[in-house]
Amino acid sequence: MGGRYSILLISLVCAILGFVLVIAFDNEVEGVEIGEITSVEKIEQLIKQRDALAKAKTEQDETIGRLQNSIAGFEQVAAERNSYVKLIQQELLSVRAFAGFVPLEGPGIEIVLNDRKRDSILFSNSSIYKYFIVHDSDLLNVINELRGAGAEAIAVNGTRIMANSRISCGGPTINVGKYGRFTPPFVIQAVGDPDRLAASFQQPDSIYHELIAWGLEFKIKKVDRIVIPRYLGDVELKYGNMN
Repeated sequence: MGGRYSILLISLVCAILGFVLVIAFDNEVEGVEIGEITSVEKIEQLIKQRDALAKAKTEQDETIGRLQNSIAGFEQVAAERNSYVKLIQQELLSVRAFAGFVPLEGPGIEIVLNDRKRDSILFSNSSIYKYFIVHDSDLLNVINELRGAGAEAIAVNGTRIMANSRISCGGPTINVGKYGRFTPPFVIQAVGDPDRLAASFQQPDSIYHELIAWGLEFKIKKVDRIVIPRYLGDVELKYGNMN
């Protein structure tokens, strides 16, 4: 008897749920025009906006580069005229390099991190798919391992990683820094001792083994020359005071 009552109760709940869903779909939702959202004109408009923003960014990067070259030229002239100024210039260049405000070049490794191929996923349970994609925590763990192995500069898809760079989930994308928003694959570059950096991912507690076990793509390549771009953005101290 108990089993029959349970089946009857489940059937009643399903019937009520179906009735509620029918009413919800029958009612119009004000302010949402699906035709406008998916229209070709809307897509073309968004593509034009994207291209305009990309062009503006390129122009701004070029302007920044010209201004940096001008500043470097003025500093070089002043350093050639005064030995004391030359020492200050050398110290300033060192500080800028550590702070991430100049590009850094040297040997290191390149990592490609990507989701598992969909055609290799055999599970029918949709809830388990989350284990086969790259999460923000995975990216952060990889960066932390590189830092622990002595990486002197790190970039993700061309975005310089700073001490305060945010790495967070943004729906199907991952936010990197203040402006970067990327989808897989993620290309992580790090300047440092290539052997030491690569060996860190062979440690028993490395995130590498966990991601590989789930079938994610995790490729590591040693590189003789990597160029990590400078950090682009504002840096300000709101609460800390320099004593």
